[in-house]
Amino acid sequence: MKPYKILASLLLSLPFLTAAKALTFSDVDVDGNEGEPDYLYMSSSGTSSWNKTFNLLSAGFDPSSMRIVSAVVSFAFADDHNDRSDNKRWKKEYVTLSVGGETPWSWLEVDGSHSNSPYSYDWYSTSLSAASLDDLQDGVIAYSVEAEYNDFYLKEASLVAEVEMIKVPDAGATLGMLGLGIATVFILRRQMLKGRARS
Repeated sequence: MKPYKILASLLLSLPFLTAAKALTFSDVDVDGNEGEPDYLYMSSSGTSSWNKTFNLLSAGFDPSSMRIVSAVVSFAFADDHNDRSDNKRWKKEYVTLSVGGETPWSWLEVDGSHSNSPYSYDWYSTSLSAASLDDLQDGVIAYSVEAEYNDFYLKEASLVAEVEMIKVPDAGATLGMLGLGIATVFILRRQMLKGRARS
């Protein structure tokens, strides 16, 4: 391949070499890690609400150079299965889950088991809406778990976000593109002059 063609192809491909890369950030609560309990016992007649904030900043998310393109929230539950056997109504547990300003689940019936965790948990997951993603762009978003009826264990609350780097050309890439452009023009001009001299 001729030198000017090599330089031209490098010039055209340089923007793609600096393209955004997808990254993943997560925050998990009630997972038994340092500062978090293994589970949270909740009851409509006791600890009926759990209000916290998912925080991606502590995981390394930087709002000034990153943009969240999608995010999924997940909640896991288990039941103690010690409900009154003489009344079917007592065997059901209901919860309302809110993230940001939205309530994806209202009066959701939950069950699940502590054994064979986490596979036996009762899992519920959903993708955040465009409005909630806008709310999350600063790296934090509030959520709540409300025990509406009876008792259960909140085993996990998690947020997983897919993030891309904001395309901001750095000085090195800009100078590199400028240098390649000048070199390409110089070589093309030289090739043209050689062609004219031969004819």
